[in-house]
Amino acid sequence: MTSHRTPVTQHPLAPIARTFAKLAVVLLLVGLSACGFAPRREFVVPADLGAVRVVGSDSFSRLAERLAVNLSRAGAMPAADGAPATIIRIAAERWHQGPLTVDAAARVQEFIITYSVDFDVIAADGSVRVPRQTVELGRDFTFDTAQALGTPGEEEVVRDELARAMPAALMRRLSLRLDADR
Repeated sequence: MTSHRTPVTQHPLAPIARTFAKLAVVLLLVGLSACGFAPRREFVVPADLGAVRVVGSDSFSRLAERLAVNLSRAGAMPAADGAPATIIRIAAERWHQGPLTVDAAARVQEFIITYSVDFDVIAADGSVRVPRQTVELGRDFTFDTAQALGTPGEEEVVRDELARAMPAALMRRLSLRLDADR
């Protein structure tokens, strides 16, 4: 028994389509690299950073506590009491809430909450390693006038989310600034 296979013919535009797809991928990669996009990577503690102490804007700063834990997990050596150390100083923490959109009747429909943190890094020898900078995170949420009772709870959830995200944002900024110094 003989089987007859019919030859598969390729669409005449198939090679052009493959070439176009490859070109599109190359252009996308070039475009992403040109705009400064880089995938996130883990925070690597520079060897010359030494022991680290995080000092909050007040003695009960949860941000300072969370940042110290994250730095320790990343391999930073916590400073002993009274020993010379690199100091990551959180100078200020600010929360702001404001309207984002307003409807035709001048009622607020969306709010934005921003969390700003000013920080700097002082080396153990007293020199400024990273000058004072501000990191700001923001989230928006909708306000439904028919569901006004849920708004304070939603606002609290957004604030908690920002408070949990800020240590990672600070570590990304530290990583960029400390890498630039090398």
